[in-house]
Amino acid sequence: MELELLSKEVIKPASPNHLQTLSLSLFDQFLPSTYVSAIFFYDDHANQEEPIVQRLKISLSQTLSLFYPLAGKIKDGVTVHCNDEGALFTEARVDIFLSDFLRNPSNADLVQKFIVSPDNADPETWPLLHVKVIFFRDRGFAVAVSVSHKVCDAASLSTFVSSWTKAAKGYADTVNPEFMASDFYPPADITIEFPPLLVQKTKSKTKRFVFAALMIEKLKNRASCGKRVSQATRVESITALLLRCMTKVRQSKVGEVTEFAITQTMDLRPRVSTSLLPRKAFGNFFFLPLLKESSESKMEIQETVYKLQKTKEELNDLIRNDLNDARSITEAKERVASAMLSSLCEVSPETETYAVSSWCRMSFYEADFGWGNPVWVAPDSVDKTQVVLMDTKDIEGVEA
Repeated sequence: MELELLSKEVIKPASPNHLQTLSLSLFDQFLPSTYVSAIFFYDDHANQEEPIVQRLKISLSQTLSLFYPLAGKIKDGVTVHCNDEGALFTEARVDIFLSDFLRNPSNADLVQKFIVSPDNADPETWPLLHVKVIFFRDRGFAVAVSVSHKVCDAASLSTFVSSWTKAAKGYADTVNPEFMASDFYPPADITIEFPPLLVQKTKSKTKRFVFAALMIEKLKNRASCGKRVSQATRVESITALLLRCMTKVRQSKVGEVTEFAITQTMDLRPRVSTSLLPRKAFGNFFFLPLLKESSESKMEIQETVYKLQKTKEELNDLIRNDLNDARSITEAKERVASAMLSSLCEVSPETETYAVSSWCRMSFYEADFGWGNPVWVAPDSVDKTQVVLMDTKDIEGVEA
């Protein structure tokens, strides 16, 4: 598959932003220098490249007026200068039919070609947002959206794309995002060295697996049949199975007793009170409890689900609902930050970490720019031992 670059342009916000400086949060500062990406595939509109590109550019400019930090630049690794420098927009073409590509999307390494940013793109400085539109032979196109992980998580990416699609259809977004990550996780003293979080140390390959609804139900029953787990969710069940598979492969290669860590990323927004964290908060608002395991562990599905559910209960204890005043809210934030930091510091940077992030129940398949919903959405993994879960188009199944 040959990808031909057609054009490259910097898109600035439609409405100039008054120069502001936003601080990166405690965990923003040592997140990996990578992009959080999703690719949206649309099977429509043969030979209409110019109208499509123009609509996307104009609406992107309008949306950047709301999400102005994405048009800024990170300085010194600790602040975002909202200087309206702009986002990068590239246009490309591939020499294959979309129908042929979608017939066998399981080789996700091909998807990586759509995401790759220009050589001068740096998620740790600029651009913080890179959009690439790729046209297929005859008909169909893809929109790849990549936002620096320093300022954005998956839920924030979904929020941004949802706002952009509204602008593309001529609707005004009534929800103004709040950039308050440094209020929730206050910045750290930059003289302190923190362990890098989920650093990609080697080249990796990406594969795609699909869990149909019937298989998911069987997995949930398997995970819930013991006394310790009353009702496993589909995400917990799939997560436990995948962690078991990944760690079993590792054990067969290492051949000696060693420690590793497992984790499931938790989006804090739906779990905490709006007085603690507004639903429109934009940034990295996740909780990442690391569970240490030994290579002698059997990683039974029921046991892993039990441990995952226990971490959720512990998080619930940290954010209990007695948030009646500013002091109690501040104390709750401090408890969450302290617990996450303690968990991370217990694991050395050399420890192999297996992470599963769920993008399920997010609105990615509702991303209609005016040409219908996408026929497929592909997330991008950020680490060689990470899994991203996403709904299938019918919402019944799950892709890993």
